[in-house]
Amino acid sequence: MDFSIVVPLYNKAPHVADAINSIFSQSLAPREIIVVDDGSTDGGDDIVRAIEDPRLILLSRSPPGPGGYAARNHGIRHASGEWIAFLDADDRWHESHLSDLAAAVERCAEPVGCAFSRFEIKQSGRDRPHPVDESVLVPGKALDLATILKAWIAQKACPLWTGATAFRRQVLIDAGLFPEGRTRRGGDKDMWLRAVAHARTAYAPQISAEFHQETVNRMSLSTAHTQLPILVETIATLLETATDEERKLLRMLSNQEVRHYARYATGARAKSGTDFLRSIYLPEGGVDFTWVAAYMAAQRLLPKRRQAAKPR
Repeated sequence: MDFSIVVPLYNKAPHVADAINSIFSQSLAPREIIVVDDGSTDGGDDIVRAIEDPRLILLSRSPPGPGGYAARNHGIRHASGEWIAFLDADDRWHESHLSDLAAAVERCAEPVGCAFSRFEIKQSGRDRPHPVDESVLVPGKALDLATILKAWIAQKACPLWTGATAFRRQVLIDAGLFPEGRTRRGGDKDMWLRAVAHARTAYAPQISAEFHQETVNRMSLSTAHTQLPILVETIATLLETATDEERKLLRMLSNQEVRHYARYATGARAKSGTDFLRSIYLPEGGVDFTWVAAYMAAQRLLPKRRQAAKPR
């Protein structure tokens, strides 16, 4: 398989060399490594510029775009490989990562346009593999949208993570690329959902990537969950052409993502607003307001219960 690697860079000087070296160490060498600097001010671009390898391409854009979405789109547009894999400038790959993805694609009897592997979450003293539902995600099969949705709902987390994915370049383009300028967080999951809706997916069960949580300048630490996830908008669009099974699963996923955001906002003592309630899909054939009422109470949208008068 022919891989172009896209690495967005914004003030990740302490980490970027290790990330790039993990790409150079791949047992299946990529065609090119496209680093897109988003206006770094910490010298990270100079570190990349000092690496002498003809496969390494440094592009620049400014001002920085939240989440690296605009940088990734810039890299996709300049890529020449049939497949594109992503790695953030503060994460790492194992040597077998690209070869594991390629093997997963080749094992599928049907054509696929997406691939992903397992990954490990790296955090001091709490390293852990990202959970997967192996009863749903079966290696060697071209997984359809419904299968990915089932795994997503069962795990209560997206099975695809940025640093452990690869896509045919044309699938990303046809799916509309990353939502630059439309959201500050959640754009990765939104992109993956649109991509797996456009093409079937291969799953590699090996842990071949590392997500490092203790790094500098993390976007997830500077953005809040006070706006509806962009995924809700994408799901509403997909519902228009979905099968009956897909419709049910998409509605479940939308509710799950809204719950996650509402819970995070409540934990941060931030108001997420009534838009969250208006976006809820009620179950077909019945109405269950249990979690709706719990959310409203947590967000202080319900009036406080009056205390019973004490007897004199």
